[in-house]
Amino acid sequence: MKKVSKTEQRVAHTLEQMRKAMPEIKRQVEVYEKSVKSGTQIKSPKVAPQFRNV
Repeated sequence: MKKVSKTEQRVAHTLEQMRKAMPEIKRQVEVYEKSVKSGTQIKSPKVAPQFRNV
């Protein structure tokens, strides 16, 4: 019988979440690469004033 540590449980949970998220991330990367190739710029969201380092 193998003893599973809390760290191993957290890592397994995190890996499962990443596996579920990857299709959407890959789709977003494809959209970005397509827009870069076509020369279309994607507008970045505005930064809230409290996060501006001025």
